[in-house]
This record gives sequence, C-alpha cells and structure tokens, in this order.
Amino acid sequence: MKVVMSPAEKADIDMKYDDNTESAASSWAGYPSVRDAYEWDLGSWAAGVPEQSVLGPEAPPWSETLEDIDDVEFMAFPRMAGIAELGWSPAQRLSWDEYRQRLGAQGPRWDEMSVNYYRAPEVPWQE
Repeated sequence: MKVVMSPAEKADIDMKYDDNTESAASSWAGYPSVRDAYEWDLGSWAAGVPEQSVLGPEAPPWSETLEDIDDVEFMAFPRMAGIAELGWSPAQRLSWDEYRQRLGAQGPRWDEMSVNYYRAPEVPWQE
C-alpha cells in the first residue's frame, strides 16, 4: 500500500505557529513552527509504514477557520515551502541550518509579490 504523510502536528497549514498567532486558525494539534514543519522524516514518521511506501507529504490547508486569502497565505507561507522541500529532497540532504538561510532569502520575493507571510523568528529574513 502507498501512503501520503500528513501528520497534523507537522503539516496541517491551518495550525497556529504559536499561541500568539493573530489568526482564526486552529491549535488542536499544537503549534507547528516553521522548523517543525521542515524537520520530520517522511520515511520513519509512522511505525509499520516502510519508507518505500511513502509517496510524499501533504499539507492540507483546512479552511473552516481561515477567513480569507490573507489568512490562507499567512498560514501557508513559509511552512508550505519547507513541506514541499521534504517531498522532493532525499532525507540525508535536508539541513535546517541551510534551509533557513535559503528561506530567509525568499522574503524580498514574497514582499514584491504582496504575499502575506509569517516572519518566523527562527528565520533570518532578508530585506
């Protein structure tokens, strides 16, 4: 059997970043930070599911609590970028320290595109 990994405490885009997140987003599965969304191993997350059975990650943007596109963008960016990298990169090539630098470089691009993103404190955002 093949599976898509989507643990709520890592990949649900509608979960608040922390208890101070200004959004109508949920918190029932915890507060997955940008680092939490990036640092988990798809191939070993679920006991009894061998790595070769994992097709990739899913980051559901459940929207029953999100009010508009600004809310959706704020909750998706930057976590969605990290979850996407989990899907296309071999686990041994993933590095939070390297990723957070590359992610910080996306800030000016997202600003130019008027993306409403969360400026996670663990990321060195470029201006």
